[in-house]
Amino acid sequence: MPGMREIKAKIKSLKGTKRITAAMKAVSAAKLRKAQVDLFNVRPYAEVMKGMVEGLYLRENPAIHSIFRVRPVKRIEFVVVSSDKGLCGAFNANIIRTVNKLAREKKEQGIDISLTTVGNKASQFFTKYSDLHVRKEVRDIFRRIGLPLANEIAEDLYLGYISEYFDEVYIIYNRFVNALTQEVTVERVLPLTTEVEEGTPIAEYTVGPDESVVERAVKSYVSAAVLRALKESETSEHAARMTAMDNATKNAEDLIKKLTISFNKARQAAITKELIEITTAIEAMK
Repeated sequence: MPGMREIKAKIKSLKGTKRITAAMKAVSAAKLRKAQVDLFNVRPYAEVMKGMVEGLYLRENPAIHSIFRVRPVKRIEFVVVSSDKGLCGAFNANIIRTVNKLAREKKEQGIDISLTTVGNKASQFFTKYSDLHVRKEVRDIFRRIGLPLANEIAEDLYLGYISEYFDEVYIIYNRFVNALTQEVTVERVLPLTTEVEEGTPIAEYTVGPDESVVERAVKSYVSAAVLRALKESETSEHAARMTAMDNATKNAEDLIKKLTISFNKARQAAITKELIEITTAIEAMK
């Protein structure tokens, strides 16, 4: 059994760890509340943009607008959204596991895979420990999640699709459900396809002869989809970190209790030993 000094040092260290994890939980909880407000504002915007472009897809001629043309799939681009930092449980591991599984399935079909990694954790893993081709890295996103970053990523994806460098685009991210649940979501952004049941009313759009109107609409749709994925991931990250730090705080408390019991037992044993030694000495002097 370790001595009282060692146990006392461990208890002191764990109390320090507990203070840190409790503080990180509080910070994540505050950031989560703000991120939720932003996310609930972005979701309707993304849905409206998707509905508008689906309406255009159903009414426009793919022969005129190449962005609506579906072609054979030879290469797929995965946009992998992760966090910049760790200490958020299985948040990044779930994303990486899903990407590897999906890439393996597509490769078995003879399809090439390339990646756009968003966030430091995805970039670090896929550049060091994976044989998947990382076409583009977007690092240090934590402080700049917003429309400018979404536009930057969307422009790159749009140009890659139009130039036929890849034939499909998927965004893989953690979707926020609640503070305890985040679901890994695989969403196809391009090509634009939609299925409408017979009799469903279709929104009326009149597009002028300028083809750039459709181009701007599609870019806005892709940007909205990317922005939503970024906001979903950001909110999920704060929720996952809050839960992870809460669990870490509880584990530290449990360890402190166990070590305190061990410390008390060691102290009791030391006191008992001293009493036996004193009693023995007194008996020897008689």
